[in-house]
Amino acid sequence: MKFTAAILAILSLLALSACSRTPVAAAGQYVVAEVNGQPVETPKPIVVTYTGERLSGNGPVNNWNFPISKNHTLGLGISTKMAGPDEHMTLEDELLKALNGGELVAESDGVILVQKSGTTTVVLTPIDPSMSPSDPSPTAIPANEQ
Repeated sequence: MKFTAAILAILSLLALSACSRTPVAAAGQYVVAEVNGQPVETPKPIVVTYTGERLSGNGPVNNWNFPISKNHTLGLGISTKMAGPDEHMTLEDELLKALNGGELVAESDGVILVQKSGTTTVVLTPIDPSMSPSDPSPTAIPANEQ
């Protein structure tokens, strides 16, 4: 009887801990805030669109998109092949590698994490439609610039 109670207690804790993160994120637009633990600083934010079936973006140089499987894992991405400044090309290469094969995890504050083997590789923050053009933010785009 004690063994059964212990098993039920453990299962309850696991179920409760699963509630803090869910693999289902809200469809919409996001901004790439971090890649491999480093904040993303570009003249124009990298905007990502999440549909539930696809994650697509523009920047910092090329257009790209990734299919999303039923278990919320990003498949093999494709992108255009334009050239740009070396620092933008390096960032884009790191971003695409960090996204490829990653698992999407939604945080309670609307942020989407891309994780590989439990390590966060990309942080996507939702676009804040309440911002005005005078409010500086590396992780949000004013609504009138969308």
